[in-house]
Amino acid sequence: MRVTGLASGMNIDEIVENMMKAQSIPLNKIKQQKTLLEWQRDSYREMNTLLLDFRSQLTNMKLSSFYRTRSVASTNEDIVSATVASGAGQSSYTISKISSLAVAESRMTNSGISKQSSNKVDTTKSLFTVQGAFANEMSWKQGSVESKSIVTKEGEPITLGLADGVQITDVENMTVEVNGKKYTVIDSGTPDSGEVNPKSGEVIVDKVSGELTFGDTIAANSTVKVNYVTDKKVENKTITKDTTQIQLKGALVAGQIKLSFKDSAGTTIELSDKPKEDNSKIGQIIDKDGNKFGEINYETGVITFNSEFSKYFPAETENSKEKPKLELTITSQQNYFSFGLTTHTSKGKIDEKFLIQGSESLNSVMSKVNNSKLGVTMFYDSYSDKVTMTRKETGVYNNSENGQEIEFTDGDFLTQVLGFQNGDSGNYIKAENATFTVNGLETSRQSNTFSINGVTFTLKKTTDTPVTINVNNDNDALFENIKNFVDKYNELVEKIEKKLSEPKYKNYLPLTDDEKEELSETQQEKWENMAKSGILRNDSILSGLITQMRTAIYSGVNQDDLDSAMKSLSAIGITTTADFTTAKLEINESKLKAAIEKDPNSIELLFNGTGATDGQKGVIQRLYDKVNATMDQLKERAGNSYSVNNQFTIGRQLDDLDDRIERFEDRLADLETRYYSQFTAMEKAIQKANSQAAYLAQFFQ
Repeated sequence: MRVTGLASGMNIDEIVENMMKAQSIPLNKIKQQKTLLEWQRDSYREMNTLLLDFRSQLTNMKLSSFYRTRSVASTNEDIVSATVASGAGQSSYTISKISSLAVAESRMTNSGISKQSSNKVDTTKSLFTVQGAFANEMSWKQGSVESKSIVTKEGEPITLGLADGVQITDVENMTVEVNGKKYTVIDSGTPDSGEVNPKSGEVIVDKVSGELTFGDTIAANSTVKVNYVTDKKVENKTITKDTTQIQLKGALVAGQIKLSFKDSAGTTIELSDKPKEDNSKIGQIIDKDGNKFGEINYETGVITFNSEFSKYFPAETENSKEKPKLELTITSQQNYFSFGLTTHTSKGKIDEKFLIQGSESLNSVMSKVNNSKLGVTMFYDSYSDKVTMTRKETGVYNNSENGQEIEFTDGDFLTQVLGFQNGDSGNYIKAENATFTVNGLETSRQSNTFSINGVTFTLKKTTDTPVTINVNNDNDALFENIKNFVDKYNELVEKIEKKLSEPKYKNYLPLTDDEKEELSETQQEKWENMAKSGILRNDSILSGLITQMRTAIYSGVNQDDLDSAMKSLSAIGITTTADFTTAKLEINESKLKAAIEKDPNSIELLFNGTGATDGQKGVIQRLYDKVNATMDQLKERAGNSYSVNNQFTIGRQLDDLDDRIERFEDRLADLETRYYSQFTAMEKAIQKANSQAAYLAQFFQ
């Protein structure tokens, strides 16, 4: 902070500022050079982006499928339709007979699943709630269905973390997957590795501790997904005096609910829904003396406390900020069932096991089946009151005698409650393969849609009437491909030539900070556009590319198999425009179409021929080489968004200018300090002179 001009009355700050402006002129020129280089770098990178897009087009044109365009036609689309991939060979296929179409296996329940047609099963409500509505009685198991996902850690055991007193049951229906790979669960012996059984290794489970031991070595950070059943559910809940209800899982097993906690005196209190002698109190939460403290709804899992329960809470004090709490430990069992399904698919035999809680609905069960890897679709039709299950894939994959594609393996929910049947009895549609004769060869497919030599057929009807599929050249598609290339080429040339011919306004230099302050934003933008104009005018790299591309376009292609009358683009109707100032191309459409019709193979060689020399290479191969080399030059000159300054020419120049700017600013700072020191000395001299004058003046009064 400086306070100047007190003695002299001069505006020292303004004087120094003006003096510094004069000294800063060389610095401003350096900064303008830096700005120009940054604009040039950005313009080069913009051109490199254009070339990258064009190179992608050239890459596509180096593929044979770009030229070998095919069309396909069926003599009867209602019976056989077909599509063809680019590059497929010209051919003809006659399907003389279609004996059968591929059919997916489908199974339906023999009769309605509801006990009464007027009171059908509500598929949205819990199975435990609506079990009485089923025509067949449901059987339940008791326990708690759980699922857990574990991320393994190096050197640490893989465990389910069971609560004290809880153990695993129903091991045969337990499922374990590691990163999507299934393992067979055992509870004794030594587990085999996946090397012994490639489809599924083994894992042994300790039913008490919940620790899993695999036959394979499980890598760290693997995801282990486990579905299992425990003999009971133990959970902790914190409640306040205002709590009137708590929610457990639904479909609870009567007589298996226990609550324990410590009262205000620290005494452990135990409540349950099953007195030792009086079974009439089932559904009530009572203590050992038979005193009632609440009720339980076994279907919904809701426990409702009465006012008597509040006596167990600690007394509430005036200074307490929190309401009294109790820490409850709740032990319960739920009703559940399990079932298994096996399907035979294109991926092999797939087995799935399902653990279903009584609180789940029929819709939930069907959703689990549909979302599994079984590849089936299951749904309930309320009108017929039946359930159907259909494999998503058509065809036969189970080749054993009388083999079924869908098998009901474990549990009686599907077979007894819903009424599905194994084997070919009941409402059953057998899977079939499509059988047909093509070009005299009788063959079969598991799907009605299949591919032969790049042609995809879809069979729609059985027939004895021959249908012919012809695959021919699609000359119109090849013409459009070439036309699109010419458009892309012209677009690139236009943008490059615009940069090369852009006018240069030498009087418009980048604005300094002082100059920007004097202009509005609109004026600054207009000035900057003028200053940027011509930044790449007559650039040697870009003009060299235009020349090289012209040469690549005009030069003949020397290929032995190329038609002698089609050795250059001009010979097939692609020439430069009448405007000699541009390198753009134009197409004589009739001439190009005639050339494509005459010899599409020569068209491919003309564009995409390969060889050791430039003369042997096709036009696209040449252009690709020229564009690639130019992109390397531009990157060497201007880098890219990932480059640091010392990796490219302009970057190194910018670093040099930054060093010069820093040194110059240091010199200016020293000069400004010297100016202020000189003016300060002047102020001191004036002050001293004023003091002497005042002293002398007093003798003349």
